[in-house]
Amino acid sequence: MLVQPRGLAAWFVLCTLPTGLGCALLTPIDMFSDEMSHIARADGLLYGEIFGVPGAASPPGTAYRTGAMVNIGIFNVLRTKEFDAFPDKPVTEAARRETEAVRWDDRLVFFPTQMVEYFPIFYVPAALGLLAGEISGLSPLHSVYLARLAMLLTYIALGAAALALARKGAALFLAVLTLPAAINLGSSSNQDGVMIASCVFAASMLTRPRPSPGPGLAWLAALAALTAVVCAKTPYAALFLFCLPPLLAPGFRRRAGLVLLSVIPPGLWLLHTVHNGFIPYPLAPYHPGPLWPGPRDIWLHTPSARDNWHVLLAHPAAIITLPLISLRAFWSVTWPFILGGIAAGNVLLPTWELPFLIISLSAAAAGSMVAGTIQGWRAADAGLVALALFGAFIGMELAMYLTYTSVGMPYIAGVSPRYFLLLMPFFVFLLPWAGWIVSRLPGLARLTALEQGWFALPAMAMAAVNIYVLPVYIFHLFRMPWP
Repeated sequence: MLVQPRGLAAWFVLCTLPTGLGCALLTPIDMFSDEMSHIARADGLLYGEIFGVPGAASPPGTAYRTGAMVNIGIFNVLRTKEFDAFPDKPVTEAARRETEAVRWDDRLVFFPTQMVEYFPIFYVPAALGLLAGEISGLSPLHSVYLARLAMLLTYIALGAAALALARKGAALFLAVLTLPAAINLGSSSNQDGVMIASCVFAASMLTRPRPSPGPGLAWLAALAALTAVVCAKTPYAALFLFCLPPLLAPGFRRRAGLVLLSVIPPGLWLLHTVHNGFIPYPLAPYHPGPLWPGPRDIWLHTPSARDNWHVLLAHPAAIITLPLISLRAFWSVTWPFILGGIAAGNVLLPTWELPFLIISLSAAAAGSMVAGTIQGWRAADAGLVALALFGAFIGMELAMYLTYTSVGMPYIAGVSPRYFLLLMPFFVFLLPWAGWIVSRLPGLARLTALEQGWFALPAMAMAAVNIYVLPVYIFHLFRMPWP
């Protein structure tokens, strides 16, 4: 039946493949979020650039790993005039001809990219796409498009597996995976798209009952996916806690031990990143903000993780209050882009679609609320996963405060709406605990008798609508011919 998990997986593939192809092939070069830097990171892997290389422009006396060595052909593609279309202007015919004329070169050149701070596991599909394009005789431009397609296929494969194997929450997983913002990222060389699909996959695997007392293959797959995510972005480390419940089930010590072992790789990568220093973003000279504990008449030129760490030590309560204050302050402009942020993440779909996306997410959330809790889970488990979600949110926000926000400011800057997409699939473990409200509201208790797949119908409808709407709107923005 179509609303069964395997039916939802098939629908996801049928809708996301043409939608994603439209996004990948109709979006100009560098017009996805930070894609120029992500492609450079992927191409650098082909030349052994795991850790990155120091750039000639690094400040004296420092050893910032600020970039990777890339093929000159890729370098020239990334530096084309197509970026003049940013953020939503048509691509000129001259810019397209210039990009198509770029050819391969045996030489390598340094390309500055802050993405060398990320463990590169999620860049492997894009790197293989670039390699396949070069080997098969495609131009550098078309190899970049092939890298996008490799990332898209990885996104679809992970998403389809998550939907087909989910025991609960398939409607919510489908709603998250088919959000225009998620599909847009999944169609690019930005690692965040595949990371979103990996989080959905991990959440799906954790909904499956596991054999006792061993953890089971599904649990191990979830742990592996989360390890990859946290290796790439250590601020999400609290997501490991989702692998511990049920706390009272047999085998807890074994699960806890495996989770502790899984923390080691991202911990080592974090030590490497801290040792080499976070990449400074140049700013106009400024005085420290009001939270700075030292003299405020000094001049600073970049954010400073060390200085902002001293700010947090001087104001420990800010570790919790700053993320909450910033979330509230920027939420009105954040939530629309969580649903419908496309192109470089700063262009919004037509606003008429937002209410329908809200309906589809709400219906999917309602399905999770009435689905019942995961087998063996108790109230303590719900408390733990609530703490895990909150911890991942705090970690993500504080990472941006330390590395991107001007020193001493009373808010957090640079938090992208796409960072929240990684957290959304894990609400499948919390929503059932709010379901008791539904069972007590007059007339709504009968919802619990509905098959869970029916709650996915709005998301299925929106996924079908965006087969047409999303590519057409992207073409409307950039007026770019197919490559």
